[in-house]
Parts: sequence; C-alpha cells; structure tokens
Amino acid sequence: MADRCIVCNRSVPGGEGEFCCPGCAAVYTIVGKMGLDGSERDERIAQLLEGVFPGGEEADAEQAEIENGQELCFLVGGMVCPACSWLVHNSLGKLNGVGNVNLNFIAETCTLTYDPMKIGKDDIHSNVERLGYKYYEGEDARRDGFDYFRFGAGWFFALNNMMISFVVYSAETWDVPFAMQLVCSILLAVFGTLVPLYAARTTMIYGFRQIMMRQYRMESLVVLSTTAAWIYSVYSMVTGDFHRLYFDVVTLLLMLIETGNLISGSFYKKLSRRVSSLSWQLPKKARVESIDVDEDYAAVEDLSPGQEFLVKRGEFVPTDGILMAPAEFDFSLITGESHGVSLEQGHYVGAGAKLLSEDARLSVPASGQSNLIKKIVESTIEAFNTRKEQLSFGDRISQYFVPIVVGVALVVLFGNLVIGDRGDAIIRMLSVLIVACPCAFGIAEPLVLTAAIEKVRGLGIQIFNGTVLALKPAVAVFDKTGTLTRGAPEVHKVVWLVEKNQKQLDILASLENGIEHPIARALALVGTPYPVADRTIARTVVSAKVDGKHWLAGSADLFPDVGIPPDLKESTIVMFGDAERCHCIVGLKDTVRDESKQLVADLKAQGVKSYIFSGDRKAVVEQVAGELGIADFHGEMGSTDKQREIAALQAQGKAVLMVGDGINDAQALAAADFGLAVFSGQIPAKMSADGVFMVPEIGKLCDLPFMQRKVRHKIRLNYGWAFLYNIVGMFLAGVGWLSPKYCAVGMVFSNLVVIWNSMHGMALPGRKA
Repeated sequence: MADRCIVCNRSVPGGEGEFCCPGCAAVYTIVGKMGLDGSERDERIAQLLEGVFPGGEEADAEQAEIENGQELCFLVGGMVCPACSWLVHNSLGKLNGVGNVNLNFIAETCTLTYDPMKIGKDDIHSNVERLGYKYYEGEDARRDGFDYFRFGAGWFFALNNMMISFVVYSAETWDVPFAMQLVCSILLAVFGTLVPLYAARTTMIYGFRQIMMRQYRMESLVVLSTTAAWIYSVYSMVTGDFHRLYFDVVTLLLMLIETGNLISGSFYKKLSRRVSSLSWQLPKKARVESIDVDEDYAAVEDLSPGQEFLVKRGEFVPTDGILMAPAEFDFSLITGESHGVSLEQGHYVGAGAKLLSEDARLSVPASGQSNLIKKIVESTIEAFNTRKEQLSFGDRISQYFVPIVVGVALVVLFGNLVIGDRGDAIIRMLSVLIVACPCAFGIAEPLVLTAAIEKVRGLGIQIFNGTVLALKPAVAVFDKTGTLTRGAPEVHKVVWLVEKNQKQLDILASLENGIEHPIARALALVGTPYPVADRTIARTVVSAKVDGKHWLAGSADLFPDVGIPPDLKESTIVMFGDAERCHCIVGLKDTVRDESKQLVADLKAQGVKSYIFSGDRKAVVEQVAGELGIADFHGEMGSTDKQREIAALQAQGKAVLMVGDGINDAQALAAADFGLAVFSGQIPAKMSADGVFMVPEIGKLCDLPFMQRKVRHKIRLNYGWAFLYNIVGMFLAGVGWLSPKYCAVGMVFSNLVVIWNSMHGMALPGRKA
C-alpha cells in the first residue's frame, strides 16, 4: 500500500495499490523488463511519463498544492449542455484547497481532490448549488427527472400570451377600446411573469447565479435579455405604451430554451444509455475451478493474474483473457458486424466477444484483470470531460463569448440612443442578447468526436482518445512481428553449435514460457517447460539460473561473434546458450498477414506513407518490406530508437500514426501523434496507445483516414456555422432587422443545427449512416 504512486508520485486513488493509474503500471512494467538501474532507470521512467502524461511536471505542481488530499466523487444534476460542466469546473477549480477537478457532462459525474484542512465537503456542495445545479453523493443517488407538467404549463402560458398579444399590437392600426388593451396587457404581464417564475424557473436560477458568480454561460444571456424585456414591458404598460409590450417574447424565448434543453437532454441521455448498455450486457461473474465442486463462480473484479476461467458456447467473455486453446468468436457486440473469427492459442480476447465454438478456457493476463468494454464506455464520453490536457477551440471561445455579446449589446444600445429613439435602442439590445448562442461553440467538437468514436468501432478499432480522430496522419509506422505479420512465428530450423540436447531445449522453453510475445510463445513449444527461478527480462534477452548454471536466450546480438548460417539469412534469429558460449541458433519464420499488402497500397493511395520500425534483423525486415512494397524500413531497433525516429518525423512537421504490439512498442506508441495497438498486443502497448484493434485483422485501418477527413470537415462546418450564425445574427439584430421573437427561435435553431450536422452522414465507406 502507498499514498503516492511509486512511478510518478501522484496520489494513489483510495490509498490502495502502488500505482495511481494503469498508465503508470504499464510504465513500471516496461522499465522493469529493460533491466535498467540507477540514473538510467530514472531517465527512462521520465521519458515514458512524458510520453504517457504530456506536461507531467505541470500536473505534479498542481498536485503538490493539495497536501494530504482526499478524493471526492459526486453527481451533478441539472446540466443542460457541455458549457454547464465547464461552468461548474471553473467554479470548483477556484476554491482554495480543491484540485484535479474533472467533470463529465454525459455521465454527470465529478471527481476532485480536496484538502480537508482548508475546505469541507459542505463548502463544495454549497458551491455547486449556488450555481443552480444539484449535488448528489453516492452511486445510487437519484437524479431529478424532467418536469413535463411545468413544461406543458409553460407552453400553455406562452401560447396564450402570443394570442392575446395580437389584440394589444392591433391597437396601432385598429380601434381597440382602452379597457380591452388594459385587460389584455395585465393578462400578458401575468402569463409573462408565471413562465419565468414557474415554468422556466430553473433556467432563471442558473442565469442569476452565473451572473452573481461571474461565470457567464447561455443561461446568463437568457436572464439578461428576458429580465430587460420584462422590465421594459412593465414600464411601457404603466405608461400606457401598449404596443411596446414584449411579455410574449419573454415567454416564447424561455419556452424555446426549455424545449431545446429537453431535445438536447434526451439526445445526451440516449447517447449515455447506448454506450453504457455495452457493459450491462457483460456477465458479472466468471466460471472458475473450485476445490469443492467442479464448477464455481467468482466476481469478475476478484479474478487474479493467471487465474483460468471457462466460457461456454453462446456466452460473452466476461473479462479480457488469454486463450488457452483455439476457438471461434463473434465480436458484433463491439463492432456491430456479426461474423466468426477463428483465434489460435495464446491470442488476447477482449471482454464482450461471444463464443461460437465449443467451451473455451481463458486465463487472466499477467498484468491483472482488465476490461476493454469499460474503456470503450469511458473513452466514448471522454470528449465531454472538463479535465483535458488541452482545451478545444470551442471550450476557449465559450469562456469569453458571453462577455463579448454583452459588450456588443451595450454598444448597440448606446449607439442607437445617440442616433435613434430609446424604444428602438432597447429592442435592438434585447435582440442581440437573445440571438447569440454560446452552446453551439461548446458542442461543435465533442459531439463530432463522440459520434466518430462509435462509428470507428465498426472498423474493429476502439479509440480511447477521441482527439486523434481529428488528425491528418502523413506517416504510418508499423512494427513488423505481430503487426504486419500474423504474429504466430514457427520454429523451422534449429542449428546446433554443440551436441544436440533435448534437455537444453526444455530449458529454452522454460525461459520463454509465459512471456506475452509471439516469438516467446513459439519458443515455449520447442520443449517441455517447467518453472525456473530468478528469471530476468531485459530488452531482447531472457536469462535465468537452472541447476546452478546461468542460461540466456536472445537476438543475434547476444553472441555477436557467432555467424548466421546462410539458410537462416531471412529468418528471425534467437540464440541460446550459457554465459560462456552459444549452444544453438533457432530460426523462426512468420508469414505476412493477408491484408497487409492491400492495406499499405490503400494508405499510399490516400497520401499516407508507410514505414517499418522493427527490432528484428535487418535482412528479415528487408524481406518483409520488399514483399509489401515499403521503401522505408529500419531493423534492429530498440524502444528508444523507435521513439527517436518518430520524433525525427514529427520534427519534419509530419503527423505520425504508429501501429505496434509489443513492450518495445509502448514508448513509441505513446510518443506518436496517434498510437494504435493490435488485437494480440501486450498490455503495456495497449495502455500506451490511443486506441486498440478489437478484432485480429488490421485491414480496416485503410478506412480510418476517410473517417478522419470526415471528422475534420464536420468540425470545420460546426465552427463555421457557429461563427457565421452569431456574427450575422448579432449584426441583423443590432441594425433592427430581426425582432426578439425571431431571435429566440434562431438561438435554439443554431444549437439543433450543430447537433444534426455532428450526427448525420457519419457512415463508414459502403455503409449507411
């Protein structure tokens, strides 16, 4: 147990375990297997942390402000758009003693760290409710439902106001008795007061509290405009200027806002239910062996590393596991496409795969129980987290939008007072305040990324970091073994440099047994493995003591004085021997994936240049590169070499997509602009990547640039629409060409246009949206 992570010194959630997150656990695993010590080890950890957690020093500095901090998790109810979550986030972040605030609009969850010596939970609770939102603590907290009665009553008042207003306005051209005008005006005032005080009171409360706390969002604009319209209408009624009443505008604007909130809220709740339903379909228990009975059950979260569990035909795999024997699975729960995929022994199978063949046995990975479905749900709503490494363009705009609108409205007011009459000046100011729509900026990017994440899953790729879908990769860097090749190399020849000895092959199998690498899995089959003590793994070398003797297995560099036989020139080489000499040379061959050649050709046609960065021998890498038509390739590369070459490509201004599978790829995956781990990849690689393949094939990667182009286009359209609408709308309102009624409709319409554009036409090639 530790209060601080042994890798990055951040707080360990709940004070349980040694790591603050899976990323640090992956870093620790990577460095531990490199066999580094002292300053070299510390330097490597720092490099990996910078790759996994960019700006880590800044995060540490923020964390240092919260001494002896405690973590608090609660629900925030009443948020109607992502701008609401930014409002709460900014307000909480300014409290003394509060740090690491992260609020998710979709899930309505907020986590933060606070110093109980500086601030109490009641203060945090009060801060949230002062803004007009609801604070719920505990997983079973009930959120408020939508009040349809108030909504219906509000529209009843608004519609009656609109009908009655015709009588008052017609007095300008027709002879309407003063008494009728007065009665109708009073009714207008009554209905125009009931709507903000009853039907739309939540919006009004939010707006007033935003103004008092100087946290400006859409509700504060609504409050400013409707309050000004209501006050001006009361003044006009008292002075008998009945044609200047705008109670109907007040009711129409507020009810249009409520309607927009209902439509948007229904969309977001549907999205949340859709992604959450993935985890609901997974079994919560796994079949395990028991001493007392042949078959027992254990909770998925209680499974330990290496523990085996059984899945029967037609059932979903409850948690990620390593397949113990060949089996066939259907990944339709994840990808949406129903077809069988045959997997061999040793393949990594993600939670949510449906078993099509006979009963299959799997084991929990050595890194511990994990659930890719859970990461799917988390990553789908990640776009709506307020704690991001970088704010989106829309997030930055929305923070300053309302003050800018208020400034424009005041300029319009005073400008028209100078050149026109007071009535027109006030109406134009109200129109400017009403027509502006800050929500359009706040949702312009996250909605597109969220929709794209769901669609890309149809390619069999799960994205954990949605922002990478807006990139334009110029280079695709591939690892070789297990990525471009099948990742199932077979031993085709053993060249003995001493007398042939099966016992030594048993030792070699024992050294490699249990290591999650394709070559290691192949070598584990050359003999009968048994447990060995003090085994160490450093880069490409595995060593252990057996019967008092030190044995080693590794790449051709292990015994540089030993020449490679001519018939193994194009084979992957593993040398095995003791501390004094090499005893045998093992040659392995791995076939290229059927889809790799077409994938490279398709990427080239789309302007993406392919590279191979491999740790294998240069001759083997050259042979595979020639077969695939890849001109740029490098062999005998370590993890640092791959990272350095990727940095060199990035220095040329190229966005790099990296696809890999092994421990030596984890550093490169974290350093690349877009890292993708293959289906059979090792845990550190998957933890360091921005996404993973959920199916064994990688051919669908060729469709990813198509989706990225579409994402960039959609985001540009959303921002373009938001700017165009607000600039044109405020101009037309400022010069008096838009009445407050039309401005109210336009503000809601702008938001709905962004939602429609984000979700419509996001289909993959050859599929319907």
